Amino acid sequence: MVAVAPVSAAEEQGAWPTDFHAWSSRADFARADLGRGVILGANGAGSVTLASGATRGTWTSDWYATPTDFSELVPSWQADTPAGTFVSIGLQARTATTESRWFVMGDWAFDTSVIQRRSTDGQSDTVGRILTDTFRSRTSPPGGQPVAYRLRVTLNGTSSAKPVVRQLAATTSRKSALPAVGSRPLANEAVELAVPSFSQTIHSGEYPDFGGGGGVWCSPTSTAMVVKYWQTGPSAEDLASLPPDPKFDERGRHDPEVAWAAHQVWDYVYEGAGNWPFNTAYASAYGLDGSVRQYSTLRGLEAWVRRGVPVVVSINWDNTDADPSNNLDGSSITGTDGHLMVAVGFTASGDVIANDPASPSNAAVRHVYKRAQFERNWLRASNGTTYVIKPSSLAG
Repeated sequence: MVAVAPVSAAEEQGAWPTDFHAWSSRADFARADLGRGVILGANGAGSVTLASGATRGTWTSDWYATPTDFSELVPSWQADTPAGTFVSIGLQARTATTESRWFVMGDWAFDTSVIQRRSTDGQSDTVGRILTDTFRSRTSPPGGQPVAYRLRVTLNGTSSAKPVVRQLAATTSRKSALPAVGSRPLANEAVELAVPSFSQTIHSGEYPDFGGGGGVWCSPTSTAMVVKYWQTGPSAEDLASLPPDPKFDERGRHDPEVAWAAHQVWDYVYEGAGNWPFNTAYASAYGLDGSVRQYSTLRGLEAWVRRGVPVVVSINWDNTDADPSNNLDGSSITGTDGHLMVAVGFTASGDVIANDPASPSNAAVRHVYKRAQFERNWLRASNGTTYVIKPSSLAG
């Protein structure tokens, strides 16, 4: 593996402050409020579940003070939800003087026999508001911008089936003006990971009840690529169980991993497959360590790729308007309001090698994008939002 050059504190920070924090160890879960009906996982595992006889219980974290104030927060979680069980994720933010209400950040289950996986629209107060999967603070909340938050999870089970929560986490950022100059590469040697290539475009028209494939399946297509890269995911029996669909069947049920992922991450309220933490929760259901994280420089993302971890990024661009600063040269489409793709490598000069599912075929998925264009569009679009999906044994 290529030696990675040291990163200065200023370069690591990048355009604006970001922070990621997770509750995942036994000590993390034990020092918080277990709540009635909730117990620590067995055998020293870092997890919580329901006690014998309990069918519902809530775990609430301690308050976490971020290194700097923040204007945006995206939670993520890792949970095993056997048939008949689900979890509900909550968030509360705090300024110097005011605590927000408890916001609902998602009702999640891999199996949807009991609930339909969903976010909650229309939540707001004087501190902030919820946009599907994201908390965004008010411009001038009482007490200034938030400086701390806490998470909670309500576990819902049955007499015989219990959900297990292995991690609760959140990423925060405090967006400011984009820097005039982009980041320097970490190394001057190329790296490219052997990530499978899936096109979302070839699924156009499939499963209308789940968005109809094509342009709305960028997120599950990207997630499916990374899950398959780690040699896990749905079984042959799972894929064979996908319901009939005229377009899917006509095409020989091609790349069924993509259709399966779209079904399993679908947000029935948002009516889309692009809910960020739903995608990382899906990947984590296969034993992977998936989380949503934000960075304010490509160097943080590049460090993961050079460790062998492909990273999904949320980006947009527009090659049709008069503003060249939002161009992405070489893309298969002229622009998008929001799109997910997988960073799979870097050239020797630092440009990004991406598996971009917005391509006409699997063979055309590989693209090389100019580093400065890619970084600027990614930061502007989503505060540098990524899915980091890796084996649990890989620290970071």
